Amino acid sequence: MNLAGLLDGPRSALLRRRLRARLPRAAARGLLSVTLDLGAGGEQRWLDVDLARAQINWWGRPAGAGPDVAASDGREAAQRGGARGDYRLAVGSAMSFTTTGAARFAALQAAFSGLAPVWEHDDWQQTGFVPLAHIGFAFDDDAGNGASAADDLPNARLLVPAILLANRAGRCSATFSCAVGEGEGAIERWRDALRAVQPPDWTAAAAPPASVVRRRSEVLAERAFLARARAALAEIAGGRLAKLVLARSVRFDGDRPIALAPLLAALADRHPECAIFGVGERGQFFLGATPERLVALRRGAVEADALAGTAWLAAVSAAGEGRSLALQDDKNTREQQLVVDAVRTALAPLCVALAAPTPAEVLQLRELQHLRTRVRGRLRPGVGLFDLVARLHPTPAVGGTPAGAARQWLRSHGDRRGAWYSGGVGWIDRDGDGEVVVALRCARIKGCGAELFAGAGIVAGSDPAQELAETEAKLAVIAEALRQALPAVPCPESRSA
Repeated sequence: MNLAGLLDGPRSALLRRRLRARLPRAAARGLLSVTLDLGAGGEQRWLDVDLARAQINWWGRPAGAGPDVAASDGREAAQRGGARGDYRLAVGSAMSFTTTGAARFAALQAAFSGLAPVWEHDDWQQTGFVPLAHIGFAFDDDAGNGASAADDLPNARLLVPAILLANRAGRCSATFSCAVGEGEGAIERWRDALRAVQPPDWTAAAAPPASVVRRRSEVLAERAFLARARAALAEIAGGRLAKLVLARSVRFDGDRPIALAPLLAALADRHPECAIFGVGERGQFFLGATPERLVALRRGAVEADALAGTAWLAAVSAAGEGRSLALQDDKNTREQQLVVDAVRTALAPLCVALAAPTPAEVLQLRELQHLRTRVRGRLRPGVGLFDLVARLHPTPAVGGTPAGAARQWLRSHGDRRGAWYSGGVGWIDRDGDGEVVVALRCARIKGCGAELFAGAGIVAGSDPAQELAETEAKLAVIAEALRQALPAVPCPESRSA
């Protein structure tokens, strides 16, 4: 689709008429969103754009949309085509709120509660689409810990995009948003934003394949991870903690800038059962393919994943060691039960009732397997999505348990989590329904370089070498897709490992 011409001709005239009809009646400090029907979109994934040139939030659920998707094996659904897919491309910002600190989720909930009553929506063509705001936050609530200021992503943010292109089950729409006080000239700003993300040749956004993508040597970093794992085991043996999740990162360098759209396409094709996300900001792009939903809320029904325990098909550590445990091994089942208990304990005060516990199911993700239990409940009146996030994050799947002691241990032992790795990414609609996923299997792309993130849960009985191998299996999700990514132009400064 030629985005540069999206607002030419009849659509521009229709949008102008709707703005004239709605702006005079909207609250002076409010927000107005207008949705236009773009018709049948087939398998449109909004990847024929230049993702490196603007503030971008991209989202894909190839196997289907929303909390009701059965994600245990989405390949069959994805192979049937785009009929069930959910793809979104958000460009620019109509309104945003950023915050940090221990009360960051309460601050975002307050911001949304103030916005929702004055957020007007014009759906004159009756698309049924409800406007959305994008959510993103880091693992740690301390802005000075973990990710540095150079990451260029706020600690926590709620953002209403200026333009949101959506393809749900093959039906496309475009939602244009602006502050009511900035309605004058909004169409011209939207048109400029669309032109900014349109490649010079919109019919051919892809470039020739990359010739070189090399992984940097990291022997010292691997030794440091093993040392931290042994320290974690000593802490657990002392009875102060039951679990700690240790994170690490590796770096890849290409001889050309890494092309973002082909990388997202590769992740969507290879992992249709996951939520694929991309966040572009100030020269960097944070993306991933996560299997874990932190929480979803729809009309008072809440659902959260308790995901932990890992098995993989081959020994994939850099040293060729670390054979996978069986998924049903005692270590894996204990690790996953810790997450189940923590999620149920977190949700119970916010729910009228929780559904009875269910046995863990096997989530198959190409070479990886996890144990997953879905926890469902009915929310108490007055509880919002950010209240749920505040109670749940971080679960023992990404932090440890007890949560407070685990976070303090990680801080004191130099745990570093760049960008929003093991934090959250998601959406909330104007009605307060939404979904947040845990930002896993992800990487930060800057020009010719990529930093990939992964972690492993340490419990009593863990083997540090095996935990290192587990991180390698998780890093392979992005690494394999990265090798398929297409370049743009030669990189002025490339480094080899």
